[in-house]
Amino acid sequence: MQHSPHSHANFVGHPPHRVRRSGRAAQMLFLILPLVLAASGGCYRTPSYVPSASSGRQALEAALTAWQNGHPVGTIETASPPVQAVDSGWGKKQKLASYEILEEVSRSDGRLCFKVRLHLHDPSTTQEVHYLVVGKSPLWVFRDEDYNSYQDWGGGGGKKP
Repeated sequence: MQHSPHSHANFVGHPPHRVRRSGRAAQMLFLILPLVLAASGGCYRTPSYVPSASSGRQALEAALTAWQNGHPVGTIETASPPVQAVDSGWGKKQKLASYEILEEVSRSDGRLCFKVRLHLHDPSTTQEVHYLVVGKSPLWVFRDEDYNSYQDWGGGGGKKP
């Protein structure tokens, strides 16, 4: 008795090579795709939506308060809408003692930007940095140099902010 190529008997034991290769490709895609999506926010460009100044300020406060309270850099689910923080200083395990949002800063590209004074400890230092806030849900809070690095890396389609 002959079995058709699609019969169940062909898949008993070891499936044909083409099925195994497809399985490996699917496994690789399953492993790599979440990393690509996480790194790119679900797309290959920086979110371009500019939130209102009040929404941006609330997102920045949520991110900096989370840092001050010892939360790891990344997604702040307790904020509504959620906030995604991208900050290399925070990621280096620097500890935030306090912060002051000094002013909203005008940018030629129209992005929402705030000047912030950070009071850090371990080591004790004060820094004035800029944060950009973009997106809808989540709202992305980038330290300026991290936003520029993300753009250079290709997250903004090669466009400079």
